[in-house]
Amino acid sequence: MEYIDYRYFTKDFSYEKYMLTIDEVIECIDTAVQQRKPYSLARFGHAEIAELREIPDLYQNMTYYRHYNGLENQDVRVELIKAFLSATTVGVLPTFADMSGAAQSRQTFVKLGLGFHTICSAWITHRIAELPNFWNWMKQYRVMLVGRRAEEAAPVFGRNGVHVAGAVDLEGYAQLESAYEQIAGNDDWQIAIISAGVPATILAPRLAATTGKVAIDFGHALDLILDGERFDFEALVKKLGGMG
Repeated sequence: MEYIDYRYFTKDFSYEKYMLTIDEVIECIDTAVQQRKPYSLARFGHAEIAELREIPDLYQNMTYYRHYNGLENQDVRVELIKAFLSATTVGVLPTFADMSGAAQSRQTFVKLGLGFHTICSAWITHRIAELPNFWNWMKQYRVMLVGRRAEEAAPVFGRNGVHVAGAVDLEGYAQLESAYEQIAGNDDWQIAIISAGVPATILAPRLAATTGKVAIDFGHALDLILDGERFDFEALVKKLGGMG
């Protein structure tokens, strides 16, 4: 897929019509690995939109989740804008799935004058993880797992025939730099699957750009793989965020 210059968000811009399908995102990933070119997917959900700080009420209401992301006393606005502009594909909240979230996203993107190369649904990694052929697809690649549950996920990927090149812990923003150095210093991987909240959104484009590989902000799709129908986001926030 050829990536054109930026398209910019405007008040009346119907961005959903430009969203890549699941098959198109998978094709982008496959092509990037085959051609040894960088590709990154950075997803901007509610937490990322809040951290861009264009909607004060939303930002204030996300304090609870800021602890989960390790963002206390951190201003990551500049880093998120850089991630948005440098990602090959940006995952955004679609109107048909989250009307209020999509409206807040559009408002934020317009205020900041942001543009994109390609976009997809912010939930696309969830759908990819649910595909019947997910493991057969993953088995083609050497995978680096990154995030809070990376070590827990490694044997699951291994049992399903995936070559796990490493598992790097990333609990919150404070570990971002050390995680980056560990991953960038390991050449035995083709795709990095990063599940670490807001830090994953920041890390994926940077990692792809500097290594020339594929880096995916995978989000809670990894939790769905590990927990299945038992996955409880609020319980996970409390457990991993130290809130109970």
